[in-house]
Amino acid sequence: MKNIFKFIIIVLVVLVGGYFLLSAILDDAPLEANSSGNSTNAATVKSVNNAVTQNVNVNKPININQPVVTPVVNVSKVLLSVPYINESPDNSWTGPWKNACEEACITMVDKYYYGRSTVSVLEAEKMMTELFNAQNKLWGGNANSDAVRTAKLINDNTIYNATIIEKPTISQIKKELQQNRPVIVPVYGFDLQNKNIPFVPAPRGTSYHMLVIIGYDDATKEFITNDSGDTKDGPNHRYGYDLLMNAIHDYSFVTKHADGPARAIFTYPKLVKLANSPRVYYLHELIQQYIPSETIFKAKGWSWDAVNVVNQEWLDTFVKGEDLK
Repeated sequence: MKNIFKFIIIVLVVLVGGYFLLSAILDDAPLEANSSGNSTNAATVKSVNNAVTQNVNVNKPININQPVVTPVVNVSKVLLSVPYINESPDNSWTGPWKNACEEACITMVDKYYYGRSTVSVLEAEKMMTELFNAQNKLWGGNANSDAVRTAKLINDNTIYNATIIEKPTISQIKKELQQNRPVIVPVYGFDLQNKNIPFVPAPRGTSYHMLVIIGYDDATKEFITNDSGDTKDGPNHRYGYDLLMNAIHDYSFVTKHADGPARAIFTYPKLVKLANSPRVYYLHELIQQYIPSETIFKAKGWSWDAVNVVNQEWLDTFVKGEDLK
């Protein structure tokens, strides 16, 4: 009996010892190098690889934070649906309405960024009157607002932003239009050679004028404009590339004439979103601010039709600021 008991004990000892010996051998298994060159246990590599395979969504791009690059498409013709407004909407041509091309241009672009293609006479007169009053308060008058004053009126009183560009080129203007952004330009009226606009020569008149470039046509080498001073052919009025570029001159408060430097006012919306995201941003001074709630949005007096859809690449050119409060 004692011998049998000893035999059982010996067998158990051998089995237990064999188990621990086998475990020790497995623990000393050779290490394999992973793709980064670091060593890791072969069993661990398999486990990690299985986990990655199970969790990776192959339909997602690897760099999910990488902005989607949308290149500018060079097209031969662009025509934006900017509503036309005559500088004297009711054709009275009295008082400030005799010299309201700047206000008409500002209003046309404002309504465009609201998604409008037409504007009633009453709507146009209302906004233009507000712009007259703003100028009277700031500068004691509303005649002959140069590019600087016009840009300030835009930034302070509209749903879009204005940036002054010195010595603009045809290519620069076309690129803005390709991105659905109208361009406002101050001009020396006589250089337009438009017989439909009765400019008054010096010394009685300044011949200062302003219009909105809403498109271009490479086939005819013409810019397409909304010319608020042309009562016969103002909407979609065409001017040759060279003719219009040569006519671009800002108003000079020194000489009291449109003989200042060549300048253009580039525009872009203040409220934007991406096509695939509900997040709305407020843009100003090259800064983007996320609007975190509808309460904040409405408190600013904004409406949803003022939100324009833009691409990620362009939005990324704005510095990220704090959330709007």
